[in-house]
Amino acid sequence: MKNSDLFLPLENREALSDENGCHSPSFWGGVYRRLYCNRAAFASLVILVLLAMLAITGPLLSSHTYFETNLTQKNLVPTRDSWFGTDDLGRDMFTRICYGARISLFVGITAASIDLIIGVLWGGIAAFAGGRVDTLLMRIADILYAIPYLLIVIMLMVVMGTGLVPIIIALTITGWINMARIVRGQIFQLKEQEYILAATALGAGRRRILFKHLIPNVMGPIIVTMTLTIPTAIFTEAFLSFLGLGVQAPMASWGTMANDGLPAMRYYPWRLFFPAAFISITMLSFNLLGDGLRDALDPKSRK
Repeated sequence: MKNSDLFLPLENREALSDENGCHSPSFWGGVYRRLYCNRAAFASLVILVLLAMLAITGPLLSSHTYFETNLTQKNLVPTRDSWFGTDDLGRDMFTRICYGARISLFVGITAASIDLIIGVLWGGIAAFAGGRVDTLLMRIADILYAIPYLLIVIMLMVVMGTGLVPIIIALTITGWINMARIVRGQIFQLKEQEYILAATALGAGRRRILFKHLIPNVMGPIIVTMTLTIPTAIFTEAFLSFLGLGVQAPMASWGTMANDGLPAMRYYPWRLFFPAAFISITMLSFNLLGDGLRDALDPKSRK
């Protein structure tokens, strides 16, 4: 055998890259490159970044405030001064859309983060402990999951009143169950792996094994589940605000703006179009990003 047969020529090293021509020097580098190659997911990520920037800096671009009323300027069509028009009280729709983005993103990310913490701890402890602990914890989760989600959210909102804090509490009271089930299933598969047995044989404690070895290795499903939880929380907040159970005036929310614009849809369609469009675009972007992250983090897609 010739020595040249033992080596791969430099010009042929492109064969080591994945099918999209994206090299993967490291795990997270490979995740980013596969996500970048998924045009729909990467475009969704760009849209969400722009939406976050709009929520932060958007009101600075307008000379109006979200609670400023001017009855002489009510129901104006979109113009150079009011990009999205005005509502029935003469309030600038663009400024209110920006503040609504703040509320929606804050509620969605906060609720998803709380679901992440509770779900990871609950599912991780249940799977790693096993036996009676697993049975007890998961039966509690099953009982809570049996209660219709929207029913318990509406009941809690009626009892606790309206506002951001009651909304977040209502969204997270049962929202963590899906995360707990996913983490539990993943850890059940991993805890019998050789590296876990080796760590146990070397004297690693149960807490170290859970938080240093098991949970970091299920970060892929955790991130994907969290990404898909955010649009659910955003839609639920908009739905509650649409029913009058969410944030109250003078605060602006996409749901309350859609509720205000619904009666005027026939004559002033922009009052309903803009909040509905932002809700739809945000939910679609998060879902496409979640699908892209699921594919990028899937070990089977790596070469």
